[in-house]
Amino acid sequence: MITRLKDLLFTNRSAKQTIVKNVFWLSMSQIGSRLIRAAIIIYAARVLGAAEYGIFSYVLSFAGFFTLFSDIGVNSLLTRNASSDPERKNEYFSNSFFIKIVLLLITVLLVIFVAPHFTNIEKAKVLIPFIAFLVVFDGIRDFSIAYLRGMEKMQIEAILIIIMNTTIMIAGFIILYFSTTSKALLLSYIVSVGITAILATIILRKKYLEIFKYFNKKLICETLNSCWPIAFSGMIGVFMLNTDIVMLGWWRGAEEIGYYSAGQRIIQVLYTLPVLLATATFPALSKIIKQKDWQKEKLLNEKSIATVFFITTPMIVGGIVLANSIFKLVFGEEYLPGVPAFQILTITLITMSLGTILSNLILAHNQQKKILGYIAAGSLGNIVFNALLIPPFGIIGSAIATLCAQLVNYGPTWRKVKKINNFYTFRHLKKIIASAAIMGISAFFINKLGVNVLLNIIISAGVYLIAIYLLKEKILKDIISLSQKVKTP
Repeated sequence: MITRLKDLLFTNRSAKQTIVKNVFWLSMSQIGSRLIRAAIIIYAARVLGAAEYGIFSYVLSFAGFFTLFSDIGVNSLLTRNASSDPERKNEYFSNSFFIKIVLLLITVLLVIFVAPHFTNIEKAKVLIPFIAFLVVFDGIRDFSIAYLRGMEKMQIEAILIIIMNTTIMIAGFIILYFSTTSKALLLSYIVSVGITAILATIILRKKYLEIFKYFNKKLICETLNSCWPIAFSGMIGVFMLNTDIVMLGWWRGAEEIGYYSAGQRIIQVLYTLPVLLATATFPALSKIIKQKDWQKEKLLNEKSIATVFFITTPMIVGGIVLANSIFKLVFGEEYLPGVPAFQILTITLITMSLGTILSNLILAHNQQKKILGYIAAGSLGNIVFNALLIPPFGIIGSAIATLCAQLVNYGPTWRKVKKINNFYTFRHLKKIIASAAIMGISAFFINKLGVNVLLNIIISAGVYLIAIYLLKEKILKDIISLSQKVKTP
């Protein structure tokens, strides 16, 4: 049993086994680390209050916004190229690194000299220059992790992410004990990310020491030529996650941003499961497409997207039904004004999760140029919708704007992907939706009885799985079958 587990979790023997290994380690890192980070986020939100916490979230959103300039698709290309063409992995690493350094320098200048002019919140202006350090550390860490993903060494990534979030939690608790300010929390965050960037560099030190050896000017030009469509497509993710908060800062105060950010934090945690599935399957998908095994690609796409529906549908229903109780438990009654916006944002779980899979599929086929128009429409739509809806409706308008912009982008992208590889997934939806509806009704009445929300979530999850089982949904059978194969000696 131990030998089988070791082979399953630390070696790459087949496409299916490697995906299982990747999902396991990404789950360990993303779910475990986000739970760890959630502890300090919840504590910080309660200690700082909505206004001060809103400033912290606002500054972090600025950092996320400017990552658009620090990574124009270099990381995604490095993962794809290292996995599909391992013989040239050293060349890809070296030349991608030189591009990354130049981009980070440009981003630092933008953060220091341009970013402060984008906000009307004076306390935020003082903190914005500090995010230059965060952008650099994040850039180096993400670049190293992109290479590790290409090599399908998610176990190392898991260790790095867990170390980072554990450090964020410990440093956050310590520094907030002495100073309950957004600046103190931000500095602890920056130091923690910096430590992780240094560790990632040490792990890949041999690669970094050989960057000049594999320098190839021609390959840099090829990389830049492939990057710009990915950079453009990356705008949509950045806009969806950060533009709403940045624009809220133009018309609304820090307190309202705090309400919105509280719900957004929960949503970002819930993004983890479906997004890590897309991340885990991407290297295998790239290999399958290079081998031109279209039937295997179709099967992988169908299972991946069906699994996303299986995961996100009950999350959306449960999030909407139990939103009020979740906010009271996690953040306290002070943050209840953020509940309506949170309920709307839960719907983006399905659009964002599917969008990640679709984007990976487009990238694996090297067809990113063909969806630039959709991405432009979604990005511009997000700005327009926010401008129209935030002034009259505040954070509710911002949540609606985010959802609408995602639909504008991912709707046409879905149709384009279906033309590339015509997979089928909607046949799973009837049973999944029916099971989620049963779960939602159960959660509603259990909540009315005054049962603790955590216990309610556990019971409701059980109701959902039982309903799925009784309706004989194939996705659950696949998961059970996979676990039985792991246990079989």
